[in-house]
Amino acid sequence: HVHVHVHVHGGPTQGGVTASTGAVARTHSTSLSPSSLSSAASAEVETAVVTGGEDDPRVLDVAAFRNGCINPEMIVARAEEKNAAVDKSEAALNGMKTGALYIGPVIAAGTYLQNSDPMMAASNYALFGFGVGALLAGNSLLGKSVHIPTLPEAKNRIIVDYSEGLLRQQDIGVVALSEDDQFEPCGGVMGAVDIQLRNSPNSRPGVRQIANYPSHLHIKNMSVEEGQRGKGVGTALMQCIEKYAKESTDAEMLTLEVRQDNPTAVRLYLKCGFMERENPQKMRVGNMFMVKELS
Repeated sequence: HVHVHVHVHGGPTQGGVTASTGAVARTHSTSLSPSSLSSAASAEVETAVVTGGEDDPRVLDVAAFRNGCINPEMIVARAEEKNAAVDKSEAALNGMKTGALYIGPVIAAGTYLQNSDPMMAASNYALFGFGVGALLAGNSLLGKSVHIPTLPEAKNRIIVDYSEGLLRQQDIGVVALSEDDQFEPCGGVMGAVDIQLRNSPNSRPGVRQIANYPSHLHIKNMSVEEGQRGKGVGTALMQCIEKYAKESTDAEMLTLEVRQDNPTAVRLYLKCGFMERENPQKMRVGNMFMVKELS
């Protein structure tokens, strides 16, 4: 499923793209062909191919970008600030209320419905209601009402949520980069997209295979930071993908799915030479399947 937004700055240059395990290859992008240019695509956008894996720092950068440009250090710092702002006495009282007014009655009611024994129900109310309430209150008084993750926990959480395919090297990443301080928390990433080499002898383990289809690069998870859209970044990312496909893979075509109610994305893909095709597999309702043949 592909969501497209578009963004950038500068003046046109061209360059090549190569990639090796754990490395980032960069290129300055202009256009795929005169027919694929939008008016914004004449600006310079720096792009990079991210090969992924545990040793590739761009895996975390992509995850932080997709997390709203919030990196693990920021996650930990925000949790610490939130915890420090908690009124410990009020939090402790709320903890007791949660146990006595919510958890205890539910446990007691369940016990009575199961055994019809009011004494056992009262006993379980006291045990669980006041017990859990006391535990919550104690944690609040000790300043533990807000969970503060460790830095490794925060890193793992956002990578699993946003770039696990890159970590496992089932996906290859393509990113657009900026030197703006706004993107410093995510290593300068202002746009990102994942690609998968499918139906190829060189496809990575676990990658989906499509019956009766040639080797192809499938494009997914495309996004550009909201303030950077409409500046040619989407075109630059597509250029980088096509260049990588031709120079570093045996792909015969590029494929993607896009929502029909996303006209900006559809226009971008049409300008880049994609055509609508019948999807070789079941796709989501409202999606369009598009293909570009690689010469």
